[in-house]
Amino acid sequence: DPTSHVNGVSLTGSQSVVVVGDEGAISRYENGEWESVSLSIGSDLMAVSFYDDELGVIVGANGTILFSDDGGATWDYREPPEDMGEAEIVAVEFYSPVRIYAITDDGRILMSMSNVVSGTEVGYLWTLIDFERHYPPASNEYVLNPSNLGVELTSIEVVTTTKLMMTGEGGYLSISTNGGTIVSQQINPLGNDSDFNHIQMLTGFIGIAVGDGGAILWTEDAGVDNQVGFVVPEYSNFGVFVDETKEMFLDGFIATVKIVAFGIILGFFLGVTLAMCKTSPTSLRYIVERFNPRHVRITGIPILASGLYLINSAISGSRGLGLQGIEYIFLPVGAPESFARILLGIALTFLGLLFLSNNGRFSKVEIRRITINPWRVRPLNTLATVYTDFFRNTPLIVQFLFIHFGLRLGALIQEPGLEIFSFDKLEQDHNFITDIFATYDHSEDNYGTLIGGLLYDSAFISAICALGFNSGAYQCETIRGAIQAIPSAQMEAGRSVGLTYLQTMRRVIMPQAIRICIPPMGNEMVNLVLNSSLAMIIGYAELTRQGKLIVASTFQYAYAWGMVLISYFVVTWTLALFLRWMEEKTRIPGLGMTGGD
Repeated sequence: DPTSHVNGVSLTGSQSVVVVGDEGAISRYENGEWESVSLSIGSDLMAVSFYDDELGVIVGANGTILFSDDGGATWDYREPPEDMGEAEIVAVEFYSPVRIYAITDDGRILMSMSNVVSGTEVGYLWTLIDFERHYPPASNEYVLNPSNLGVELTSIEVVTTTKLMMTGEGGYLSISTNGGTIVSQQINPLGNDSDFNHIQMLTGFIGIAVGDGGAILWTEDAGVDNQVGFVVPEYSNFGVFVDETKEMFLDGFIATVKIVAFGIILGFFLGVTLAMCKTSPTSLRYIVERFNPRHVRITGIPILASGLYLINSAISGSRGLGLQGIEYIFLPVGAPESFARILLGIALTFLGLLFLSNNGRFSKVEIRRITINPWRVRPLNTLATVYTDFFRNTPLIVQFLFIHFGLRLGALIQEPGLEIFSFDKLEQDHNFITDIFATYDHSEDNYGTLIGGLLYDSAFISAICALGFNSGAYQCETIRGAIQAIPSAQMEAGRSVGLTYLQTMRRVIMPQAIRICIPPMGNEMVNLVLNSSLAMIIGYAELTRQGKLIVASTFQYAYAWGMVLISYFVVTWTLALFLRWMEEKTRIPGLGMTGGD
């Protein structure tokens, strides 16, 4: 009897085992004898899992996490996530040498991963997985961004790094196929009276779940629901097809219009800003020539030192990646901070050397037969060029994936946004403006539930950012061409009457440039509408994704995709008519072959 109450057990070898129980009890069985591991822990230990004969982890009450790398002989305490509180960690699985998963009694999932860049081993840093959606059984309705699953979980089975299966009280069975962010509760044929205690998958598809009262469930299809007992509508009848799918099409249509509208606004403002940066005449010479050359040279010393320091620290930090030769082209992905330091260091080193060489004449530099004038470098133009070149020379679909899953930009904007527009702040003081960002349900059943607004879905935010960032790069070139089409004498006239560069651009140049570039801008906006279909890749329910879901349930390819085509045509044609009307209304008289009346 190694412990008074056994809560968890794990094999560490063919003849060795580790057992955990209440009040911090840990026992090892090795070489035919039981040995008690003494730790000053009073919390109940709920589960233990070993990856091999050395690496193991124990979890328990009050967020207790213990880690061992010597087969359980000694255990070290690990810090749980800061926002976990006093929750009880009830189950854990040491899935691989680089990943550990655990669950809490209040329905949350923890994960620990190793980090090659920082050198952090698995088990040291723990994070809570952010839920995006929680689907009830046999339903397309879902709870958006729940803080927990709302059930007392009992066990977790990690099938792959993306596929997790969980059990809980009240007949709870669920599956996640994307690493835990989207969880779907499955139909329980025994009803909700049985409490499941454990689930074990023999393969990726075959498994078993056991519970109180001798409850045993067997699956041969990875726990996915088998829908039975329903009547299939006659989808080959177009009238029936429209009646059954019109709500999904309408939802997709509205979702598409929303990301298109906000994407156009974001892209336009980015395009105008970048175009003004690209046409800005401000050069290094213009910035420096007003100062004493001696002061400029003195300023160059700390700038040069800072640049060299950043480069040296970045190179030292990137060596841990183990990259060789051409592999260093992937440095921005493996060590983005080091890459940013290198770029900033190169810029500061160049600037420092340039300042140190300043003699007040701003002379050119000749290298063999090549003549270079570094003082003509325009910083704003350089930054805008880097931005436009990046977004115009990478696939938009990859930008969608990187922004949503890599940078998690949608979630990073959503989390602080919901703190600013929280229900507590808007409960008694909400208006039209606040409802644009966050709309809450004030009914008795769902009081305080987020039901709409810009911050409703992280995929919606990511889609707007991806479309806006990409469209802004193309609109920048269009607007830049229009600005350069305005006679330079107008800029000179504006400056001569006392206007600054920005004032002249805003009051004189831009009003004319925008009127000139409406046709090519309209073409870019139509392309933005068509590119919005790529938002389906990140799980946003726009028209194309809705069409795909409808095809999967009706198998009417011609009907479904035909209605999707018509829906896109309605959006683009309406936008084209509006832009054509705007072009006629804002045409500059006498300009162009058809200008004037």
